[in-house]
Amino acid sequence: MSHDLATMVIGALGAVLVIAGLLFFLRPRWLLGWLKGMAVFGVIVLGLYALAIAVNLSAYQSLEGMKTVATISTSQEGEQIWRVTLETADGTPTVRTLRGDQWQIDARIIRFAGPIRWLGVAPGYRLERLGGRYTSLEQERSAPRTVIGLSDATWPDLWELDRQFNLPFVEGVYGNATFMPMRDGAMFDVRLSASGLVAVPVNEQARAAVQLWDQ
Repeated sequence: MSHDLATMVIGALGAVLVIAGLLFFLRPRWLLGWLKGMAVFGVIVLGLYALAIAVNLSAYQSLEGMKTVATISTSQEGEQIWRVTLETADGTPTVRTLRGDQWQIDARIIRFAGPIRWLGVAPGYRLERLGGRYTSLEQERSAPRTVIGLSDATWPDLWELDRQFNLPFVEGVYGNATFMPMRDGAMFDVRLSASGLVAVPVNEQARAAVQLWDQ
């Protein structure tokens, strides 16, 4: 907020307080009725916000410490064409075909502050999408892309709203993604903590792919 805007806002607030104070002496009953109405309105708004948080919580899974949220395995079907199997922590498999040289998975994390945190509500997460990437910058710009959604839209989306308006008691953590090279027979665990995603190779093919990638 600029100094000019802040001056207008603070000045307007001061004027409202002065007028409210004068009205209290002139018409105390009117002012008390207005304050009562504003208090009721505030309670309704707070209740709606609590309901919105509850709706969003139902779309996220609890995140406490480091946990394995998915396992990803790949098998080659053709040149830069891969059959990718994603198995989530609850055992639900998703099998899709990706194009590229690497897979990437994105997640959303939502953290809480203030009274929600005092209640002991753990951060929540949901897997957002799975996609293919190319190592070549030219292919990354022009070659066919594959992106698969892993979750349904939620309304109201507090994660997105927090990014735009910095909502109270809610923090939508942005930029949680990890990617790894695809190799025939490779398997990776995807682990998540409140700070973000990390992929860990769990078999020899995956470790060989990572070693070749690092060279």
